[in-house]
Amino acid sequence: MLRAMKPVIGINGDVRADGDLYVRLKMRYVDAVRRAGGVPVVLPAGDPEDALAILDRLDGVVLSGGGDIDLRHRGIELHPAVDLMHPRRQSFDAALLRGLAQRGLPTLGICLGMQMMAFEAGGKIHQHLPDAGYAGILDHRAEHDVVVEPDSKLAKILGTTRTRVVSHHHQGVAAVSDHFRIVAKSDDGVIEAFESADARFVIGVQWHPERDPESPQTARLFAALVEAARGRR
Repeated sequence: MLRAMKPVIGINGDVRADGDLYVRLKMRYVDAVRRAGGVPVVLPAGDPEDALAILDRLDGVVLSGGGDIDLRHRGIELHPAVDLMHPRRQSFDAALLRGLAQRGLPTLGICLGMQMMAFEAGGKIHQHLPDAGYAGILDHRAEHDVVVEPDSKLAKILGTTRTRVVSHHHQGVAAVSDHFRIVAKSDDGVIEAFESADARFVIGVQWHPERDPESPQTARLFAALVEAARGRR
């Protein structure tokens, strides 16, 4: 009997410059996909024109964390605290997101990945949360609680409406387009998750589930992505 083929999940790599350019991805992302039953494939930041051809070979995508978004493309002056991602990564990730919007592949955006999902769909970004005007702002570079909307796809996946998350970011999503529905916030009001407004599996989370592999919520989130990807085969 032939074994059912595992869904192939692409994970975009980060780009770093140290003399030569190189692609980097923490193995936590790879291991999370593998434990969930998927086959992880690392995506280098190649030619943006190749993004569609790459997506044609995948069943789902994880958009990983990384540096900060360059908002100057929209005429916005950069905050002094910004630490930009490499421009090659930003252009490639933007092309990936355009292709994902066309193809409707199951997608999980994590931290920067979530922010890029929002930004490329017409949303707005807080460049530095401590200066964003939130009262009683939490330390978003540390663990904290997240409250999830009870009628959301995310709550159904996680099996809870309140969960402790591992977080490490200073930027955040300020607003989303009509393509998404905000489904989770931290106690200070910062947006922590959104999901597609339709039935597709397209979810962005501001925290880092891959950094908490023992959490049942982490296992459920990656398992849901892989299951949605398997459904496309």
